[in-house]
Amino acid sequence: MKMLILGYGNVGKSFVKLLLQKKESVPDLKDVEIGGIVNRRGIMLGYRDEFEVNLKGDVFTAYEKVKPDIIIDMMSANYRDGNPSLTLYKTALKDGVSIITTNKAPLALAYREVMSLVGKGRLGFQGTVMSGTPSINLLRILPGAEVKRIRGILNGTTNFILTRMYKGEPFEEALKEAQRLGYAEEDPTLDINGFDAAAKLTILANFAMKKNVSIRDIKFEGIQNVKEAIRGNKKVKLIAYADDSKIEVFPTELTPEDPLYYIDGVENALEITTDIQTTVIRGPGAGPINAAYGAFSDLILLKRGFI
Repeated sequence: MKMLILGYGNVGKSFVKLLLQKKESVPDLKDVEIGGIVNRRGIMLGYRDEFEVNLKGDVFTAYEKVKPDIIIDMMSANYRDGNPSLTLYKTALKDGVSIITTNKAPLALAYREVMSLVGKGRLGFQGTVMSGTPSINLLRILPGAEVKRIRGILNGTTNFILTRMYKGEPFEEALKEAQRLGYAEEDPTLDINGFDAAAKLTILANFAMKKNVSIRDIKFEGIQNVKEAIRGNKKVKLIAYADDSKIEVFPTELTPEDPLYYIDGVENALEITTDIQTTVIRGPGAGPINAAYGAFSDLILLKRGFI
């Protein structure tokens, strides 16, 4: 199985490292080979420890040259139109090539359009929501259950900031610390304003609840106007919520009776309520190795025929 990797930043490098470490111990990976890697500089054919450009061009050039069986998309999200990933997905899936992605934009913008093309080419996207903590893949193993409600803390950056604010630190100082530790980007707008959590909720609602929505349909508000993260015994958390009547992301006051009350730092959590039971899962929602593991787990599940 020949693989084309798109994006070779921290997540892409962590994915390759994980693949090489596990290849001998996981039988499903024995026939997996890296046919090429694309970054902003160009295309490397095959794999070497140090990236070198063998071919100038973009992801479409690499696709034609490598002729992969599977594409691993770890590029930065482009929420304007989802490209180049969205266009490549359409071409690849029609060709019967499978996709594994940590890139939220194509699915947040055009989930139904992309899913309509899944067939011979499969699609794994655990890494788009909660990184390596199984959210999408948890839903895959709840067969026959009808999801009635989703609640979650889906953005580690804002949760980290709110946790620091709960302890008395001003917003600006908490943000600077998040940036220093690598939890927040130099421009943290998409985290702070709730957009990132809304993109993840869009994917979850479409997949789990059979909605037909895009990020543009989601009401969201971030934490930029939160003055204090503690009110009495209540904590303020940025909660992503979906049920039959609404899909939204808003700062919300939680009491100690709520399981999401105790999710602090960069940790994420997801509460899934079905017609049968309620399941709560928590774990890291950020970090290169965690995001890489989301894609890595999809690769193994795809090889085993579970995706």
